[in-house]
Amino acid sequence: MTIPKPDILLLSLDDFIAQLRVLDISTFHCVFEASGEDERGRFVASHPILQPLADFFAREATDFDGHEGVFAQLGPKSGVLQNALAGIWWGGGKGVMARNTGHGLAHGASPEARRLVYEEYGTFMRKRSSSPAHQPATHPFHSALKGCYVTAEDVGTNVIAARPFVQAAYACHGLVNDMAAVFSKTRFTTCIPVELGGSGNPSVPTARGVVRGLEAAFDHLQKPLAGSSIAIQGAGHVGLPLVEFLLAKGVGRIVVADVDAFRLEIAAQHTRQLPNGDRVTYELVERGNMDILFKDCDAVCPCATGGILSATTIPQIRAPIVCGAANNQLAHLETDAPLLKKHNICYVPDFLVNRMGIVHCADEAAGYATPDPNIERHLGTEWDNAIYNLARSVLKQADSNQQTPQEIAMALAEERSRELHPITAHRSRVIIDTLVRSEEWLARIGRQTA
Repeated sequence: MTIPKPDILLLSLDDFIAQLRVLDISTFHCVFEASGEDERGRFVASHPILQPLADFFAREATDFDGHEGVFAQLGPKSGVLQNALAGIWWGGGKGVMARNTGHGLAHGASPEARRLVYEEYGTFMRKRSSSPAHQPATHPFHSALKGCYVTAEDVGTNVIAARPFVQAAYACHGLVNDMAAVFSKTRFTTCIPVELGGSGNPSVPTARGVVRGLEAAFDHLQKPLAGSSIAIQGAGHVGLPLVEFLLAKGVGRIVVADVDAFRLEIAAQHTRQLPNGDRVTYELVERGNMDILFKDCDAVCPCATGGILSATTIPQIRAPIVCGAANNQLAHLETDAPLLKKHNICYVPDFLVNRMGIVHCADEAAGYATPDPNIERHLGTEWDNAIYNLARSVLKQADSNQQTPQEIAMALAEERSRELHPITAHRSRVIIDTLVRSEEWLARIGRQTA
């Protein structure tokens, strides 16, 4: 069921920002406020005029699903499920930056403008210093979230790959590592560049996880992965190493589509250096073009943006397997998962196979081992919770119980996500409760203490 949007969400992004500026709102939040026996209570906005926004979030379950808080800021210059199945105590939050607003993330913006936006984002996440001497004069209320959320790399973020030719290509186009800019302003981030002591780009292990999911799906259907044909949507951070891993597995033909000519050129250059690289073809498509999903092939791998499996696209999919790294691939959970099953498509839920990015960076502060047993156990077959074993189990249960793989995996993830951290328990909720009542935050959102 489509939930009607409040008037404020019918505004364009530019008009919404302009409205906030007219109201002198540069920072706002929506958080749960407990009432009586209801520990969670109502989702309440910091400003009454924004309450319809909070009410909409609370009703719209596709992207919200009971998050603890939503925090937003206008720049002055400018996934729970996968983690639960991975058996780690992270996840649930997402940092979002609006593109093409004229403040640094527009196409063609200078590297300096982009860096400033990511630095502001990092500033928003860190705790304000208690010493006035440490407060830059241009930003009197430096920041804010105090560690209730730890950010990471995701779609649209530049994290320079380790391969020298990729680094050179990015440098020629003036692209820099966005996570270095974030890290320069806050310690509450992961995917820190390797040269700064971090774990770097998490996309390569993510691609390895997708391969394990594909192997599980092919084995479930009793088909060989070697010699098969694969269509990949997205030639970015995950799509590029995925091509390399699939070629190493003996895949016979790979077609990759992307909307970015620069990314395709980098991918093509890399592929030409690989054994059997002539098995790969690349297609430049317009934004919104979904033809790659409809290729006559053995498996489709969505590795770009979410919401691409819908009542419009699913009936046109000819591949018997869909398994990829993109988050939130189903446009509508209630209807699209059954539709995939109706069309005899073996769907491996995205949050089951794309865990390796967060696994790679979740314990960044714990140091590194090569190979790392904490990474490899997710990709092997000895651990029941490994991607391959869990995918095989979910697909088997779905067939036996006449349910969808999405239902089986969701139920398992929801059950595990309710388990509190054995040491810190519900620490993020404690931070949020104190944060939104602090004098600093109340001043930031333009409200006075009682």
